[in-house]
Amino acid sequence: MIVSSQQIQMVLRLYGVRQARGAEEQRASGEVQVKRQEGGDRAELSEEALFYRRALEAARKAPEVREERIQRIKEALESGAYAVPAEVVAEKMLGRFLIDYLV
Repeated sequence: MIVSSQQIQMVLRLYGVRQARGAEEQRASGEVQVKRQEGGDRAELSEEALFYRRALEAARKAPEVREERIQRIKEALESGAYAVPAEVVAEKMLGRFLIDYLV
């Protein structure tokens, strides 16, 4: 799958807006509580924040590429058994064009 720079920019913009909105909502609802204690500050995170933190950690631990899939495709290419129907290629090209056009 190819990810265009336009898609990345859109996701970053949306993430920034969502993150800002989420912080405002948490402040308004009191989900994030900061308490002063001896020895420093303390913050309590909402369940949603903890979920996102765990998801981020899992994503960071995941491999960049799926080695097994790459190896299977490489072997199929070398043996001449790898073939992609022209319709699939055309569909992907048109899909990419439409996504870039709409974004």
